[in-house]
Amino acid sequence: MNFFTGFFKGFGNCFKAFELIFNKGLWPFLLYPLAIWLITWVLTLFGITLLATYLTGLIKDLFHIEDSSGFFGAIIAILIKISLFLISGTFSRYILLIVLSPLFALLSEKAEENLTGANFPFSFRQLSKDILRGILITLRNLGIEFGIIIICTILSFFFAPVAIITIPFLLFVSWYFTGFTMLDYSAERHKLKAGESTDLIRLNKGYACGIGCVYWLFMILPFFIGDIIGVMFGPALAVVGATISFLEIKNIKA
Repeated sequence: MNFFTGFFKGFGNCFKAFELIFNKGLWPFLLYPLAIWLITWVLTLFGITLLATYLTGLIKDLFHIEDSSGFFGAIIAILIKISLFLISGTFSRYILLIVLSPLFALLSEKAEENLTGANFPFSFRQLSKDILRGILITLRNLGIEFGIIIICTILSFFFAPVAIITIPFLLFVSWYFTGFTMLDYSAERHKLKAGESTDLIRLNKGYACGIGCVYWLFMILPFFIGDIIGVMFGPALAVVGATISFLEIKNIKA
């Protein structure tokens, strides 16, 4: 499927999730991420902020960058801040995805039951497998994404104009791996092996990016109230949107 066709389908499916969440009694899944996020936010935000500030000063000293060093120095300083923002934001996002993996797997299952009438009897063994796979997939994606961020950051430091390309590229990378994680919950439930899931999502990367984009848009809402709204709706809409998208990809009638 054309990338942009898949992108807009995945993006739109996330907003179709509103009706399913509120009409089928799935709204409690909006509250669980908020409670967990508040705990992880308190534990991680302070440490990440200190680390970002320290690294910014360290890199400026290393490259002898001063506030008055002119246009080039300003560009490098901006690149450092953007890179650190992407790294810290990626780290926080993956912590949330790992901690909430059990809830996301269950929400995806409940969404498909409501969409197709399929029945997935509760199995602690299966749920444990879903959770373990979700965590492993998330850690794998974390490693790959961080590697890409580091490479693009190094390129941007030495060739500043390249940032015009690397920054949008990193945004799409972030969307892709977020959507990948959300789609894999359905892939696991349908007994696709990790390799099969990876191949399927690569062929439908537009869907993954569209889903990840919706998640990202909610997670960057400004101010503390924006954080609350984003954490409540971003993950739930992305998971349910990914479930709808997976059924479309596999031509399963919803």
